[in-house]
Amino acid sequence: MNSSSPSIRSSINLSKDIFQSVLDALPFCVFWKDRDGVFLGCNQAFVHVIDCKSPQDCIGKTDYDFSWTKEEADFFRECDRRVMESGQAEVNIIESLRQADGSISWLETSKVPLTNENGDVIGILAAFHDITERKRLEDENVANQKLDSLGALAAGLAHDFNNILMIVLGSCQLAKMKLTSGSSKSEIIKYLENIEQGTAQASVLTEKFMNYSERGEVTKTVCNLSTMLEEMTALVQSSVNTPITYEVIDREGELYADVNQIHQVLNNLLINASQASTDNSDIIVSLENHHVEASDDSELRPGNYFAIAIKDSGIGISDEYIDDIFKPYFTTKDNGHGLGLSSCLTIVKNHNGTIKVDSTLGIGSTFTVYLPRLQKNQDINPANLPFLDEIVKGRGRILYIEDDQTTLTSTVEMLHELGYQVRSYSALKQAIEYIKQQPNSFDLILTDFILGDDIQGGLTILDSIRLVRPNCPVVLMTGYFKELERRTKAHQQFSYIVQKPIGVAKLSQIIKRFINRADVKNIRPVDSNIQKDHNIADKESDLTLTKNILIVDDEPLIIKFLERYLSFYGYDVISASSGQHALALLSSKTIDLMITDQNMPNMSGIELTKVVKKLFPTMPIIISSGYIDDIGESNIFEFGISHFHKKSSSPEELMTAIAKLLA
Repeated sequence: MNSSSPSIRSSINLSKDIFQSVLDALPFCVFWKDRDGVFLGCNQAFVHVIDCKSPQDCIGKTDYDFSWTKEEADFFRECDRRVMESGQAEVNIIESLRQADGSISWLETSKVPLTNENGDVIGILAAFHDITERKRLEDENVANQKLDSLGALAAGLAHDFNNILMIVLGSCQLAKMKLTSGSSKSEIIKYLENIEQGTAQASVLTEKFMNYSERGEVTKTVCNLSTMLEEMTALVQSSVNTPITYEVIDREGELYADVNQIHQVLNNLLINASQASTDNSDIIVSLENHHVEASDDSELRPGNYFAIAIKDSGIGISDEYIDDIFKPYFTTKDNGHGLGLSSCLTIVKNHNGTIKVDSTLGIGSTFTVYLPRLQKNQDINPANLPFLDEIVKGRGRILYIEDDQTTLTSTVEMLHELGYQVRSYSALKQAIEYIKQQPNSFDLILTDFILGDDIQGGLTILDSIRLVRPNCPVVLMTGYFKELERRTKAHQQFSYIVQKPIGVAKLSQIIKRFINRADVKNIRPVDSNIQKDHNIADKESDLTLTKNILIVDDEPLIIKFLERYLSFYGYDVISASSGQHALALLSSKTIDLMITDQNMPNMSGIELTKVVKKLFPTMPIIISSGYIDDIGESNIFEFGISHFHKKSSSPEELMTAIAKLLA
């Protein structure tokens, strides 16, 4: 036995050498690890990637010992963990890898679990090959397709805009003629209404173009997707003859999205389904939950999604057209403009989702929209709150920078009507000098992005004010987003970004949201440049002894009681039945103090407090609860709460706290 041991060991070593030689001859990279992510071996092709001398050099190392980034190493380890925990292979994973020389390669990787004789998973075996060149060619092909699409888009936009301009120009000329001839006020107003309608059409067209050009998210808020779908189906049903059936599995799931844009997508798909229907069969709208694993879908990130399916029994789409339906200005309708589906797809992709189509000619089509579910504890930007249709006046000093004189003049007049003092500049250099000399002479900056010859003038303004006054609100009004988005991800950010054109109501609420009320109670003109003849101390803006209190509670009886009780003591009371409702009211009304219940569905009092404190740091907040253990006096300051009120205590205790906080 002992005499044969050297021979056995020699055979084993020879087998290992042959196995390693076979692996080294393969044109793709191979490696294997134990359950702790420690490398146990690799082939020669992998050695070149990690810049080692031999396969033995990788043994004992982990992903964090090589040249790739921590994010890449984390991603590799997460894939390993899934394979080992599930015991299932993952194939054709597309991932990036930083090479030893600093260059980035794209890889197609497959991983399988390694098991022992008992079937226990003891590690993973992986193989990958470089697809950088293939991906480059694919990207070039996509770029060429985008250029073709852009040509069609430009031609279609020129046609549509020329139609709108004809309406606007013709109405202007007719209005002038009517004025000259002494026509009545009503005759002239109808031409002004034509101009207003034409401008609205141009705004819609611009919005679709910006959606197609992937301008990114603008105004997101939390909503119940099931409720939105029910509203949409009811709205469309009232205008079409085709019956719509709604099937839902998840009625509680929430979506964080630009509600208006998602409305546009769903409305478009429902109208298309109705127009495609031939025998008046039901359109089936369904909402289900959908989970995506890393290996499931290259278009969607791993995670939980809503799957909204809109199914019709109509004419269907032929194989000839199925790849073209999302291209801009492609349409099979006699009166279609072809921007519908292209803008729909871009909107959904901007929300990290996608749209998939299953269609059979003569049978019907199913369009399925995939949108990410709102995850618990997901951080929501407090600036992205819904707007109302109400014009809100205010007080404060605004520094406004805009190089287009027509836009500057009309916006300054608009701001004056809202009650604000305005100092304006059309030149970037003079505006920066003023910011440096008098950084505390305004409460908010409103600026365009492209200013004269400076294509990033808005960023220059932002950087200038951040150096001398870091917390000053800076609101950007622009139609230019792309370069801006890259910059703001890693640098100083604007307080808010709004796309032109913007209506008076939304502008008034944005300014009201970001201007610091505590700093503008005693306004004084800063110099003669300000319009002194404008009376900002109108009745709405005068400071009075009356204070506005917002009550937030999901119990109607509590709201009714507090409304009567606080009104008796001379307070003006505004009520909201949920946190989301409260945030919408705060964006449009002046509130001096908020009283909120702690236990409310969707958003608790503490969660609401955190958002409100980001928007209005100085606002006093009283949290009220019938459950003593929810929150106590010992930790209220941790959440920015001014006072804790137990619902079982005397109302006089609440009145004493309110009087003290508003003194």
